[in-house]
This record gives sequence, C-alpha cells and structure tokens, in this order.
Amino acid sequence: MPTTLTSNEKIRKVVHLSALFVPVFSELTSKSVVLALLISVTIIYSLEEVLRLRGRRLPILTSLTLRLSQPEERTSFILRPAYLAIGIILALILYPSQIAYAAICVGAIGDPVAAIVGRLIGRRHIIKKKTVEGFTSGLIASFLVASLLVSPFIGLIGATGGMLAELFDAPDDNLTMPIVAGALLMLATIALHQ
Repeated sequence: MPTTLTSNEKIRKVVHLSALFVPVFSELTSKSVVLALLISVTIIYSLEEVLRLRGRRLPILTSLTLRLSQPEERTSFILRPAYLAIGIILALILYPSQIAYAAICVGAIGDPVAAIVGRLIGRRHIIKKKTVEGFTSGLIASFLVASLLVSPFIGLIGATGGMLAELFDAPDDNLTMPIVAGALLMLATIALHQ
C-alpha cells in the first residue's frame, strides 16, 4: 500500500541527492581535492560512530546521525552513510572522470527516485519493499542523468546495472550502485570503442 515519506526520509533522500554535487565539485577543483574531502568526512563520521557506540557524542554530528537513521540501525555502527561515501570514493578512484561521474549520478539519482516513487505510488512488489514502479522510475531517471555524461546506449547499460544493484541491495545499494554502474559503463565504453 503506497504511503507518504516522513520528514526524516525526505532529508535522507536530499542527502543522497547531494552526491550529484560530487562531479561538479570535482570539475571545479579536482578529483584529488574531492577525494581528500570525502575520505576526511568518512573518517570523521567513522570516529563519531565509534564514540557514539561508547556512549560519547559529537554534539552536531551525533544528533544528525541519530535523527536520520532508522531505529533498528542505532544499536550498531550506522553503515549506510559510510557506504554512500565509500561507493563514491571508489568510483572516483577506479574509473576515468566521465565514467565515475556518470556512475555517481546513477547512484545519486536512481536510488532516491526509486524509493520515493515506489513509496508513493508503488503497487507491484518485486523484492521485499522494492516495486516495479520504483525500479522503473529510478532506471529512467538514472539513465537520463547518465546520458548527459556518456552516450545514451552506454548510459542505459550503466543505469540498468546500477538499478539492479539497488534492487538486490547486497550488501548495500549505497556502496554497490556506483561501483556496478561504473564497471558496466567502463566495459561498455571499451567494448564499443568510445
């Protein structure tokens, strides 16, 4: 049954969409600068989580982490934000710029669009909470964004791979979407000599 998003879920989706700024900042500065920032933020976040689990708090960061997390996540290290950052970091390291940017965009746009549409109008379930409507809308959105950076056919291949990673969510789609999308974008580019 379709339902609305809570305010925390909306904020989580905005955080996810903020990954769209990574390619922009990488072009305005450099991949090295963005990588250094992402790695630093991931380390700080990881330290915050270790401290939180030991009963200590970093005032703003701990409050934000707890506010945006799901109740079932709070008893252990909250991995999803770290997975998102690590997926982006690996895409920037593993792939040439255009492919990395397209892969990051597939994850940044496909996952939240699929979640929002699936939650609001999804009726036909594929796997667990994943719906045909969410998957299809995420695929279309990620294809359109990827096609701004690579050819449409290659963008479709990357978007399809990324959305399949989102669908199966193992170990976590925040981590796997940009990696899978990037690998398929890279293979398609090599195979088609583009």
